[in-house]
Amino acid sequence: MILVISNIANDAAQTLVDMFPPGLAALITASEFNHIFKGGIYVNDFPTSKITINNVAVSVSEISGVITTISNFYPQEFYYIDTDDREYVSAEMNAFFIYFLAELSCKKINPPSAKTFAGTVMYHTEWVKIAETLNIPVWPIHTINAKAVNNELSQADSFYSCTVIGELITGEKPAEEICRYTRSLQQKLELPYLSCYFAERTAGEYYLTDIQSIPDISIAANREAIVNYFS
Repeated sequence: MILVISNIANDAAQTLVDMFPPGLAALITASEFNHIFKGGIYVNDFPTSKITINNVAVSVSEISGVITTISNFYPQEFYYIDTDDREYVSAEMNAFFIYFLAELSCKKINPPSAKTFAGTVMYHTEWVKIAETLNIPVWPIHTINAKAVNNELSQADSFYSCTVIGELITGEKPAEEICRYTRSLQQKLELPYLSCYFAERTAGEYYLTDIQSIPDISIAANREAIVNYFS
């Protein structure tokens, strides 16, 4: 079984589930969690844990993949919990899911980190330092307390994006240099999925402006590449 972790606001999540053979993928959202997900998770013996998804009993060893399209659950999604308890429940569920997803030994787009369900959470200055070690030009910024406050992107002539899933660049390929920069960052960060954004100020000179490790499944080419990744 492949788990798709999302929320009800993301219409593309069910579309992605339906692209897999019937019964192979299941959508999990916080707003439907009380109906969808049940189980006994054993911290000291995780491989023997079993869960029930949509009334189907599954051993954690039978979970063959995870696709996570959100960074975390939000309190308002737990509408069936008393208002005063939603913040607490949300915090506990986020902590549980980071543990649960980290313990699963299967393909993941993207694996969780200590702060998020998918990929990595970095200040702008953190990924800038990584890019510089890879000799990737970065668009200049001004920061306050390590947060970008002015990047003067209005001075750029053109903008490009590049998404790599597994070994595949999705959609229309930008310049080869942009593809190379994106692959280098993906490999350095050890993430199956990575989107990178670039600005061009002088013809043929590309500068990294942002990165995104949470899969954007609203794009059809990304959905197709994700399905192929799990084939």
